[in-house]
Amino acid sequence: MAAIQWSEHLDPLFVNNYEGDPTLSWQFFGSSTGFLRRYPGIAWPPEDISTVWDRSGGEDNIYDFRSCAWYVNAATSPKDIVILIDNSGSTSGHRSNLARATVEAILDTLSDNDFVNIYKFSDTTEEIVPCFRDQLAQANGENIRYLKDALGTLNPENIANFTSALITAFEILQKYNRSGQGCQCNQAIMLITDGPPSTYKEIFKQYNFPHSPVRLFTYLIGKDSGGASEMHWMACAHKGYYTRIDSYDTIKEKVLHYIEVMARPMVMYQNDHPIYWSPAYVGGRADSFSDDKHGQLMTTVTTPVFDRQNHSVRVANLLGVVGTDVSIDQIKKLVPPYKLGVNGYSFIVNNNGHVLCHPDLRPLENSDFYDDELKPKYISVDLTEVELVEHENGPRENHTVLLDLRHDMIDQKEGETELNVKVHYDNMRRVTTRRNKYFYNPIEGTPFSLGLAIPEGYGMYELSAEQEIKHSQKNVTDYFKGNNWRVHPDWVYCEYTSGTSGEQWFKTAEERVLHFLSRSRRPGWKWMSLRPRLTLLREHHHLSSKQDKDAYYCDKTLIQSLVLDAMVTESLEKHPFRPRLEDKHPIGTLLIQLQ
Repeated sequence: MAAIQWSEHLDPLFVNNYEGDPTLSWQFFGSSTGFLRRYPGIAWPPEDISTVWDRSGGEDNIYDFRSCAWYVNAATSPKDIVILIDNSGSTSGHRSNLARATVEAILDTLSDNDFVNIYKFSDTTEEIVPCFRDQLAQANGENIRYLKDALGTLNPENIANFTSALITAFEILQKYNRSGQGCQCNQAIMLITDGPPSTYKEIFKQYNFPHSPVRLFTYLIGKDSGGASEMHWMACAHKGYYTRIDSYDTIKEKVLHYIEVMARPMVMYQNDHPIYWSPAYVGGRADSFSDDKHGQLMTTVTTPVFDRQNHSVRVANLLGVVGTDVSIDQIKKLVPPYKLGVNGYSFIVNNNGHVLCHPDLRPLENSDFYDDELKPKYISVDLTEVELVEHENGPRENHTVLLDLRHDMIDQKEGETELNVKVHYDNMRRVTTRRNKYFYNPIEGTPFSLGLAIPEGYGMYELSAEQEIKHSQKNVTDYFKGNNWRVHPDWVYCEYTSGTSGEQWFKTAEERVLHFLSRSRRPGWKWMSLRPRLTLLREHHHLSSKQDKDAYYCDKTLIQSLVLDAMVTESLEKHPFRPRLEDKHPIGTLLIQLQ
């Protein structure tokens, strides 16, 4: 209750944030004690719930966000994890089921930034997934599914050899630490067993003393207290945490304690805490102010909140995680597609090589209906799966230049390159090849890199044709009479960016254009063709609420080019071309007219 009460002071901050940057979506604070404060508030559970807010199906609809990627990754740093699960005869039956459920709960807290492997041990120690032999696998959705499926094949037998298991775990972690593989950050061993016969101090002295670079978390399975003191010593002597698992209801809650422990170094020794950006996911109405049923791609940005009070004894308490959802469409607006030309496009790649947005990132089978089933692995689509290089190798075989492009974007380097790629058109019924020029650059303050793909030969010429609106003798809206004209549905000509004006929903894009064309002729009109940076918004936060409510963005070049097109084509509508029926050589006649 105390945490709920003090966190009420966040509500005015959320309101203030929205007034300063009205493009914000949901803002939230997830407490380490398990409650979620969200602005604006909604009825729970929401009618639609997005992937990032996904909850396990249950009669009570209990949602514990603390195992979600946005919470775990903000609260901790990337980690290499080795899970040791006791597969000896003493863990058969109910204990074996508890052990598997505990491992699954640990796996649910991992993300693409982590690396993991699971070893079963009895008289011998071996990986539960044979193809992950002598390695740590990236904890992406596909690999996690392989590991969970393999847990169902465990068959407890023989006697547990803890020496072999611990040595195997330490050696694989040392191998990754020395070779520069893995995440190169935190390392930990998760030991799930019904109790060891000893503390195995000699092994720990050889591999982990005196600085304990590898944390050890121990989970005692069952109600028997045998081995509890040994498990407790192992965890406490190696900067870990000990807990007992004796029922299914408490597994998730007890597993989550390791997150608070691994967050302690950031509390104690860091002033600037990392900001985490989630992979792209499809959000429904639960992540939108509108009632639009269409699924939209989102990303979530979060950062940890720590206890900074002056205590007589220094503590390292994680209070929770604060964050907001960001629509990918808002990010894409910063790269106007009309400036890229026909067949040019932009895309964004994160630090794992997965695309945040790309024309060929299609998470839904039919993007027009959010109710469609999401494609598997849609949040971890690699750049090499959407940029298909034209070469003589087999299908889906990566090309060296494409891999170089991918690695440069992961490392957030600036550069350019060229590639022959296959592209589809006519609703994916036809394929052609094209040579693209690629330009890429890191996005400051994020793990993302922005790429531009421009077909070869494009950009050599630019048609600059605009009709100045302000000095026009005629009301430019006269060029847009009737209902036989349309604007590009995906281009942003003008839009309100804040306040009550931003809440007015235009029925069509054409209605919005006409509204701003009319407004452009009013006294005091200014073109707001540059989207203000957040720092500028903060510097000018003293502006009146009325000015904030009327804030807008309007692309002067695009609007005035549209007006010129309308003005020129108006004469064609008034005097349509009618070919003479007696003309037996219409092409020749047309060529003569063009001379």
